[in-house]
Amino acid sequence: MIDIYEMQNGKVVKTDELKDDVWINLTNPNTEEIDLVHKFLDIEREAITAALDDEEGSRAETSSKYTIILVDAPTREWRSGHEEFTTYPISITITQKAILTVCLQPLFAITNILSAMNKNINTVDVTNRNRFMLQILFRIAINYQSDLKYIEVKRNAIEESIRKATKREDLFELHELESNLVYFKTSLSVNASIIDRISKQPRIIATPEDKELVDDVYIETQQALEMTNTYSQIIKGTRQLVEADLNNSLANVMKFLTSITLIISIPTMIASFYGMNVSLPGSDNPFTWTILLAAMIILCIVSIRILRRKGLWR
Repeated sequence: MIDIYEMQNGKVVKTDELKDDVWINLTNPNTEEIDLVHKFLDIEREAITAALDDEEGSRAETSSKYTIILVDAPTREWRSGHEEFTTYPISITITQKAILTVCLQPLFAITNILSAMNKNINTVDVTNRNRFMLQILFRIAINYQSDLKYIEVKRNAIEESIRKATKREDLFELHELESNLVYFKTSLSVNASIIDRISKQPRIIATPEDKELVDDVYIETQQALEMTNTYSQIIKGTRQLVEADLNNSLANVMKFLTSITLIISIPTMIASFYGMNVSLPGSDNPFTWTILLAAMIILCIVSIRILRRKGLWR
């Protein structure tokens, strides 16, 4: 899908014409759309398709015709009925004609900009391509923080559920959140290095306002990275708590079953003796079974009290 935006009366509006000073946004484009943009911008085809490989590494490259910034942006997916957090590469290519963004699927950083198009106060100017690129990077960093806060909300919900009853599903969900944070940590670490590299390039950072904005982007990215490290440690502790609670519950069940086995062995042993085909005391007494039954009940009650006093019976 291809979307083209231009500035009209200080606002970003959608257009159908490829011309100078526009923003071209490609989302999982087909071959025809790639060829169209390739012909218009006159840049290498690899610069357009780089972000279409979800395993592509982040980088910043500069040539005589364009500057490309490739970073990872956060997004959410539904897998096996669960909402999971992951990252996808997004490329921001600055050319002499226009600015181009390419990604495999709609990202919050882009949709946030588009949702602000109808607001009265617009801070986006697609003709100022360097500034616009930094604004996208800033929104990516903010989206990381938003997703991290939502992950913390989900962790708190799981912890609250654990207080009532520990389930295996809680352990799997915590493992999924911990895995998501690993992706976030890796992506944010690389993004931070890319942004630091951008801040040192006068070709991109040409004004004091750009310098201030790129510093803000770096600070927000570092803050998101610190949040990721903190939440990773918290989730790890919560997961260990769930594992300990499950192990403790299993130990209690095994302890109770062992106690039951000990209690049941008392009547079993007595009945086994009197079930032998030999002469035993009281075998001729018609009340022997009553006496034995009473003795077994008394012994079981005494044994239960002893086990309960030692904390081996619940």
